[in-house]
Amino acid sequence: MGHELPQHLDSLRGIAAQLNAATAEAGAMVQAVDHFLGDELCIGVSAASRPFDSQRATGEDDRERVVTTHLAFGRVQGKDRIYVLKVTLEKNDWKEGFTKIVAEERSPWASCSREAKLQSFALLPELLGNLATRVDEVSNQTTRTVETVRALIDVMKQSPAREHELEDDREEPEAEESEDVPLQELTVSASPNLFKRPRSKL
Repeated sequence: MGHELPQHLDSLRGIAAQLNAATAEAGAMVQAVDHFLGDELCIGVSAASRPFDSQRATGEDDRERVVTTHLAFGRVQGKDRIYVLKVTLEKNDWKEGFTKIVAEERSPWASCSREAKLQSFALLPELLGNLATRVDEVSNQTTRTVETVRALIDVMKQSPAREHELEDDREEPEAEESEDVPLQELTVSASPNLFKRPRSKL
């Protein structure tokens, strides 16, 4: 067995060099994606991949928990970037599954361990797909909301005018002025009181 040790060391040396190169290439790719999404597009929308690691844990209250680790994109330390998201879950009140989030930890991808970097990097295509879907959903929702708000504003602008119209409709019509009777038409039928004799005073 002893004579095989140098061979293993030589193999590890070659694999390590390959691993270093792969890690450096992955780092450059993540940096390029960060720049494209955060600086060029200023996308401002977050998304995450499915877990690439899941571990059982126990909380201080002896409750069973699950810690899942994801590749994500969003706001971390004041900047939009790719990061590793660690989520601690416990069972909900109905004990149906680990769905209640009790803690989150966000670490920029560049600051993670090499193992976490390489494990998470494999999910980068999935993350970008989820992010594109999320952006489309947010965009459509925002467009619908803008249309709804614009319609409400138009209604509010028209409301005062309609109130004035209703007030005008409620106003009583002015009394028609009596027309003067022409002299040639002054008759008893036109003005019955005109030719009444005044009563004599006793």
